[in-house]
Amino acid sequence: MEAVRLNAGLPLYESGHATHMYGPLLTLMLAGIFRIVGLNLLAARILFSIFAFLLTIFLMIVVCRGKSRECWLIAVLLFLGVNLRTNLIFLSAQPDCLAALIALVALCFWITRTRSWVRPAAAIALFVSAMLLKQTSAAFALIAIVYVLAWERPLRFRDIAVSIVPTMSILLALAAIRLFWPQMFSAIVTVPASIRVYPERSFVLAVFLFAAFPIFFIALFSILRSKTRINERERWILSALVVLVPVSIWAASKSGGSYSSLLPAYLAMTALFVSQFDAITGWLRSLPIRRSILTASAIALAILFSFFIQLDRATALLYSRCGDDKYGSAVAVARRLDGVVISPQDPTIAYRASGYLGRSLFFELDAHAVNGNWPDELPESMQQELAQARYVIQVHSYVPTPALERGLVNNHFYPMPIEALDNSMYAFWARKSE
Repeated sequence: MEAVRLNAGLPLYESGHATHMYGPLLTLMLAGIFRIVGLNLLAARILFSIFAFLLTIFLMIVVCRGKSRECWLIAVLLFLGVNLRTNLIFLSAQPDCLAALIALVALCFWITRTRSWVRPAAAIALFVSAMLLKQTSAAFALIAIVYVLAWERPLRFRDIAVSIVPTMSILLALAAIRLFWPQMFSAIVTVPASIRVYPERSFVLAVFLFAAFPIFFIALFSILRSKTRINERERWILSALVVLVPVSIWAASKSGGSYSSLLPAYLAMTALFVSQFDAITGWLRSLPIRRSILTASAIALAILFSFFIQLDRATALLYSRCGDDKYGSAVAVARRLDGVVISPQDPTIAYRASGYLGRSLFFELDAHAVNGNWPDELPESMQQELAQARYVIQVHSYVPTPALERGLVNNHFYPMPIEALDNSMYAFWARKSE
C-alpha cells in the first residue's frame, strides 16, 4: 500500500504516517512494478524470486570458481535449500535476498578494488543501496573490517582505516537522512530500534541454528584437519561468519522476528560447506571402501537434516495467507456499502472497493510500540481513522491483533452478518446508530 500511495502522489515519510520498517528502495521497486502491472502482488513476488535465484547463481560463481562440477551441482542445491530454512524467503516480496545480493556484489567490488576509484565507489554505492533495502544488510560492510583484523599481518593502521570506509559510508548516509529527512530516518532506524530484543530467545536461536545445521561442523572439521593453508576465499567466508551469524541471530530475536532473518547466517554457513566440498570428497576417496560408504552416508544424512528439518513448517507457509478465497466477495460487499469503509489489517480491500488509502494496522502498531512490543490498545492514529469510519472489515489472519477488536467494541461497532462471507476470515463491523 505504500507503493500505491507513492504512485498516487501521496507522501510516505511524514509526521503522523506510519510506514513499513524496510528501507525506502523496497517501496520504489514495488511502485515501479505496480505502475506497470497494476496492484499485482504475484508479479512482485515473481520478480523478487528471480533476484533470489540470481543470488544463488552469484554465490555459486564466487564459491565454486576453480572447483569440480560436482561442487557446482551441490552448491546450487544447497543454496536453493536455504529457502526451506528461512520461511520460504526466496518466494516472497521481501527485500532480503535482493539486499544480500547487492551487498555481496559490493563486497566483491571492494575485495577486488584497484588503484582506480571506480570499483571502490561502486562498492560504497552498493553497500548503501543494500542498506536502503534491508537495514541489517549493512552488516556486510563490517566483513571488510573483520577480515583485516583477523588475517592481515602485519596489521597496519592504513589497512584498518581503509577497511572502515564502507561502514563509515553507511553511517554518513544515515546521518544525511537524519539531517535532511528525519521522518524517513524515524521509519527506517528509530522505529526498528524501538522493537525489543529478547536475549533468552537469542540463546535458544543460536543453539537451534548450529544444532540443526550439522553441515557447518563438517565444514569446520574439514578446515581444521586440512594440511594446506587457508586460502583467501575461505578467509573471507570465515570473516563473513563472524559478522553475519550474530547479526542474524540478533535480528531474529527481536519481537516479531522470524527465521527469514537468519538468511545471511545460513548463506555464510552453506558457503563454508560448499568451499570444502572438494576437500571432503577427496578425503572420502582416501578412506577404505566400507568406511567411505558409511561416512558418505552420514554426511548425506547431515545435508538432508540441515535443509529439511523445517520442511513441515515451510510447507505450511505455502498455505498460510492473510484472508482466504472470499477476498473478492469482501471487496464486492465493501463496494456496495455507503459511507467510509476501512480495512486496517488489509488496506487493499478498501482500496480496491473505493480507492480509499487507509492506514495499516501493523505499521501503526510497529510505530507506537510500548516497551518494545505492540501496544495493548489502538494508537491514536488508528482511533482517529475508526472515528470517521462507518464500516470496518476485520481479517482473522494468523497474526492476532486483539487491540483492533477491543477498539471496535469501544467505538460502538457491532458485527454485521453477511451471508456471502459465511465461514470466511473476513468479518464486517458496522457503527451503531446514534
